Amino acid sequence: MNNPDNFLALEPLLVARLAEQLADMNPKVHVLTAVDLAAVTEATQVTPAIHVIYNGHRVTESDSTGRKVRVEQTWLAVVATRNMRQLANGEAARGDAGRIAARACLELMGFKPAMLSKPLRLVSGPNGGFSAGFQYLPLAFVAELVLTKP
Repeated sequence: MNNPDNFLALEPLLVARLAEQLADMNPKVHVLTAVDLAAVTEATQVTPAIHVIYNGHRVTESDSTGRKVRVEQTWLAVVATRNMRQLANGEAARGDAGRIAARACLELMGFKPAMLSKPLRLVSGPNGGFSAGFQYLPLAFVAELVLTKP
């Protein structure tokens, strides 16, 4: 376990993991970041997709000198699908999102890049949503970093 050189260094690792492990899905699942969404309207977004989004952190432990801390970061993997069939009840879009979310969970649960002190954990996340054929299903993962000032 090493100090990361970037507090958000986990983002590209999560993107790469999901892109690699979900490459066999049909249709192709795009793996994007918050930056990719910045200027996109709902109607023009790429789907199906998983959006990897940093969702804050909290310090869980700090030594008496303030030179060593444990930090939990929360990362969201938001599955976004669009399916116009069964538009009134959203069942088709939910089914698509559910299949992708199941795979994403299995690929991220227990994933442990070298910078983490523990493997990723699936935790309770925000509610999903449905809008005009689009289904959004957020999955939340906690990553623990130990930062030590030399």
